[in-house]
Amino acid sequence: MVHSASNVKEPVRQGMWGIFEVFADTIVICTLTALVVLTSGLVDLDTGYMISTSNNVVLVSEAFSNVFGFAGAAFVAVAVLLFAFSTVLGWSYYGARAWQYLFGERSAILYKILFVGVIALGALLTSSLAWDISDTFNGLMMIPNLIGVVALSGTVMKITKNYVDRKLKNRKDVEPMLSFDPGIQREQMEKMKQDSEL
Repeated sequence: MVHSASNVKEPVRQGMWGIFEVFADTIVICTLTALVVLTSGLVDLDTGYMISTSNNVVLVSEAFSNVFGFAGAAFVAVAVLLFAFSTVLGWSYYGARAWQYLFGERSAILYKILFVGVIALGALLTSSLAWDISDTFNGLMMIPNLIGVVALSGTVMKITKNYVDRKLKNRKDVEPMLSFDPGIQREQMEKMKQDSEL
């Protein structure tokens, strides 16, 4: 939803940024965090058993503290604060767009009130319960997203191939398949009109 609100002329470029964000966050950041935990002395690497009794963010903070001292714990605290803040903003936007689609523009204030109430409730829950609820709802949200991804995969592949042929392989004979450039849109509409007349 966030990427669909961008103003790029080529949707494939925005899609590539979306893929990069997921890769950077999931593969790079999560892998580095796991490596810090595994190499910080909190895990017995011979047996795989946890030496520390901490879990979630506390485990990561303890791992960074073991290696970097107070600076490590401060870094994790700031990183979690920024992550939580950006996540709340992102989920607020996603939810507001979905709510407005389902219930109309005028009911957005009700969503905002409910959202702030859920944030306050989340602050009162234990860390493990908050993460469990978050993981459950993220997993449930994955179901309609995966249906959409599978349903649109053919179109995405065609648009991506078209973009690669035009922009990366510099093939001048390939016409844009989908673009938000007004000039290209006019050309596409005229071509579609001509094709329908034939």
